[in-house]
This record gives sequence, C-alpha cells and structure tokens, in this order.
Amino acid sequence: MNSRTASPSQSIWRDLDENIFRTHLINLEERTNAVPVDPQLFLLPTDTDNSRKFSIDDEQKLADAFAFLVAVEQGAQSVAAVCLEENLEEQSLVVCFAAIDTIDEYLQESLGKICGTLAVNLLHRVQFLYTKKEKPQRKVVETEIEYLAKLYECFETVPAQSDDEVSSIENLVKASYGLCTSNSIKDYADRLETVGPTPQLRSAVKTLRQIEKIAAYYRVTQTLLRASQQYPYYFQHLELKYLPPYAGIPTDIGYEEWAKTCHVHAEVQLVVYYDLRQKGTPVGNLLPRVIGTSKYLCYLCYLFLKSHGCYPPANTHGRLYDQWTIPDLLDMEDDIRRKYREIVRLMDEEVVEKATEKPQWRSEPMTSRENLLDALGDSKSIALWRRATKSNSSTSLEF
Repeated sequence: MNSRTASPSQSIWRDLDENIFRTHLINLEERTNAVPVDPQLFLLPTDTDNSRKFSIDDEQKLADAFAFLVAVEQGAQSVAAVCLEENLEEQSLVVCFAAIDTIDEYLQESLGKICGTLAVNLLHRVQFLYTKKEKPQRKVVETEIEYLAKLYECFETVPAQSDDEVSSIENLVKASYGLCTSNSIKDYADRLETVGPTPQLRSAVKTLRQIEKIAAYYRVTQTLLRASQQYPYYFQHLELKYLPPYAGIPTDIGYEEWAKTCHVHAEVQLVVYYDLRQKGTPVGNLLPRVIGTSKYLCYLCYLFLKSHGCYPPANTHGRLYDQWTIPDLLDMEDDIRRKYREIVRLMDEEVVEKATEKPQWRSEPMTSRENLLDALGDSKSIALWRRATKSNSSTSLEF
C-alpha cells in the first residue's frame, strides 16, 4: 500500500518537516551508538474493564503468542504485531496481524547457533559462580545444562526430513522450556546477570537468552492451548485478518549508508488501521487495548505508542532505526491528522531533548527476550508465568 497519499497541506508533516525530524534522529544516533535508552519492560495498566472476557494480561500474552508464531526472520523490519478484537455479542475473536513471515527457518537457525556454544559458554561459567559450600547447587546446574547440551548434540545427527526429526525438535523445545523454568537455572541466570559485565559472562547470558527463544515455542503452544480452554467460545469463532504492508519510502537521510528506505513498522500499521476505522467498528466489537509483538519495540515505536496514548508500550529494546516512518494518508479524518501532528511533535521534542544529554555508548541490544528465566509462576495467567518486578530494575518501570 502507498503510505504517502496526503497533499502537502493535509500532511501530518505540515508543521514539522519530516527531513528535519529525520536529521534529529541521525544526531541522536551519532551521540548514542543508535541506542538512546536501555532495554526496558513496562507494567500493564490496572485492569478496570469488567465488561471484557479477557483480562488485559491475557490479552497481551495471547497477542504476543500469535505474533511470535508468525515472525522469525532477523532484523527490525521482520517484527510481527498482533491485536485482538473481542465481540461480546457474537462471542467471537478477530486476530489482526501486521507484517507476516514464516517460522520454519528461524527454529532451525536458532538450534544450529545454540548447539555450538551451549556447553562451552554455560558450563565453563558455572564453576566460577558457586562457592565450595554450594557444590550441591552447582552440580544440579551442571547436570541440567549437560543434559540439554547432549540433546542439542544428538539433534545435529538426526537426518533432515527424517521420521525422527520432528520428535527430536519436540524433545529439544520441551527440554529447553524445562531448563528455563528450573529454579536452579533461574538462580544461575540471576548470578550471571549480577556478577559483573565481562565478555565471557555476556556470552553465557546471551546463550541462555537464545535457549529461551527455543523454549518459547513450547510456552506459546501451551499458552494457546490454555487460552482455548479458558475462552472456548472465542476459539470456536476465530477470524484471522492480515493487513497488507505499506510500500517502502526512499530517503537520502540515513545513519547507515545502506539504510535509505523508510518502512512503516508493524506496530504503527496496527495503530493507524484502528484509528482509521474507529467510526466503522462493527457493533459489539471492542477495540484492542494492547499490541502484541514478536520482538521488543524499537525506540521510535516505543515513543510513538507513548505519544499516541491508546496502547501502552509493553517494552523496548532501546535501538533507534531512523528508517522508520508513519503513513501520511489522504483518508485520515481531520481530528486524526491533528492527533498525528501532535504525536510527531512530541516524538521530535523527546528526541531533541535526549540528544542534549551527555553522550552514552550502549552495546547493540538483543531485540527480543522471552524472560522465562526472570518470570514467576502464576496459575491465573494463560501463560502460567508473570514478570518479576524488581524495584531496582529497569524491567519494572511503569507506563
């Protein structure tokens, strides 16, 4: 779809030239290594709408689960985003997707990467994180990691497309989930995170986070299963809707020489879609309260949702991609157009202010985390887990 159909007088960039906005983005990237903020998680708003079937937490987790299943390629543009529309009268559910990929290649690629580094990165660090008095705990951790490492090694010998391949993958995924939800491994991961930032420890943490991504396939399937059992009427009347993506927009302004095409990220596509159809929403349909994503929000999507105000950002990995843009459409109502002008003004204001701060170099962040290692058991959640809320951690910041 064409993302530039508005005339200059109608444009959301009428009061703030987009090239000026993009120049401000480049300036901020240069001062921050393109990572203006640390990775963060945000608590969801308090659930106050008793008319809905979904709790806001279940809505977020189910939307995230659907998004996870349809986006697996690398890169910012590969993110899938999902919104859920409840219809209380018909007891039906619309799952609205933006930016769709496939899942098969990602699983294979992730398994291959982990196989070569699992034992070396993790087992080598165990001996340095436990005292002599803690030998029993250390042995439990070593045993669990060694067991998973052997499973990964065995998987490498399974012929592709063979009868054993699917069962081997199932065993790996389930065992990865078991490792990530083990109390011993959770304690080990916490020690890795707090002992100090060395290259070896960062490598071990990264490997654990990669295992989490494999484990997520089991978590997601279990989430969908429990959701279908808890909300059977929605899964009996389920509609999947796929939004066509917007075409890329060429630009001469970019932080990276190769990145000269602007894209409308999946999260923005969904927000614009629902803004455009507010007055045409079918009777009984409830607009989404949250947006599920396959990866963390980039810095600009985070700022966009924060400035928009209707969809609380769940997280951000903190990376700024300047080849980011918003649809500028002829069929926007005047009130929506005014709102988007205010959104870009607020975003630009925060970008400019951020650039006045003392330059701070941050390493390239992981764009997604499953957080199983940090989660607490919660039988009320369709995912059976909830985020830990540490008062001294950026992961507990509220929106």
